[in-house]
Amino acid sequence: MKPLLAAAVLLSASASADPLIVDNGRLFIPAKVGGVETEALLDSGAEATIVDPALAKRANLPEGEATVMKGSGGETQARIVPDVMIEALGVALHPEAVVVLDLGDLSSRLIKRPTQAIVGRELFDAARLTFDLPAGTIAHAAPDIEPRGKRVNLTAHAGIESIPVTVNGVQAQAEFDLGNGSDVMVSRAMAKRLGLKVTGQKAGGGIGGEIKRDMVVLKRLDVAGATFRNLPAAIDDQASANDLNIGTSILKKFRITTDFKQRTIWLEPIGKAQ
Repeated sequence: MKPLLAAAVLLSASASADPLIVDNGRLFIPAKVGGVETEALLDSGAEATIVDPALAKRANLPEGEATVMKGSGGETQARIVPDVMIEALGVALHPEAVVVLDLGDLSSRLIKRPTQAIVGRELFDAARLTFDLPAGTIAHAAPDIEPRGKRVNLTAHAGIESIPVTVNGVQAQAEFDLGNGSDVMVSRAMAKRLGLKVTGQKAGGGIGGEIKRDMVVLKRLDVAGATFRNLPAAIDDQASANDLNIGTSILKKFRITTDFKQRTIWLEPIGKAQ
């Protein structure tokens, strides 16, 4: 689906860090949907905020327009609801619309935590944020100070931002996906280019249901000067897949500052990679 446009207003920008819940490799923050408090999964790879029907009902959201949403696991029924205010980390977001769909399967099967909202890239587009996953904190970063770490430019691909990496000595683009709490993913085309051999299969798939993915091993992955070796990776057969997709299994090794508006992130290694 196409990204939904959003406007944002900064309600507060405390210099202190806010708590960030890291559970099963996924990130959760307090949020409000239509004024109703909830805990939201934070997902830089989500093109729009997603709301479960139960939360939509509590927030008295209108019915909206029926649609079919295609996810990594297949298609599912959804509704597009306009004019819903989202509040998170002191920022009031006014997206063109939110997506209302049943998050029950995703919560129990993949996220492993009751989840009724997913805050997507609207928040990343609206604020410069610093993440420290091992410390469990997230904070607004000063716009006039150069963050620590290696500056990495972002490139858009199918609505998701990507960064340059090197895999098995080959330059590639990897989706920057803080919503991915599972293995690194590699496109089928990149797997063939690298001559990777399938080692088995593993259950995966997000919105749309469970699927089986072929598994391979990446001998070496270089990200912002850090090297990771012998990584299990799942093959992504989606037509829109970028070369790779890296989530928190890799990104937890960095202190991260994001500035999507400036098309940039900063990655500062924490300890050793692998």
